[in-house]
Amino acid sequence: MTSFRKDDVVDKTVIETSGRVLGKVKDVTFDLSGSVTLFVEGTDGKDVTVPLGRVTGISQHVVVRSDMPAGPSGPTSCPFCNAALSPGQRICPSCGRAVS
Repeated sequence: MTSFRKDDVVDKTVIETSGRVLGKVKDVTFDLSGSVTLFVEGTDGKDVTVPLGRVTGISQHVVVRSDMPAGPSGPTSCPFCNAALSPGQRICPSCGRAVS
């Protein structure tokens, strides 16, 4: 299995498997539970977090699985602290604030 350093992914364009461009990787974050997240500056200038579990490949670009929930969706990241949210999650697991 290939290992990647932060420098290997920062400034790479993030593209979903659907072809939609999410933005560019600005940082890689992790927490003490072992969760790793890409911190992406979106094409609209807003920050987006992408859990490492969505990444399918890294080469000239970072390719991630399209995030298309089956039902109504809410935000994919907390608007207050930018923590990643699961589809339908109403309370941020990081800061505890209501997000929907």
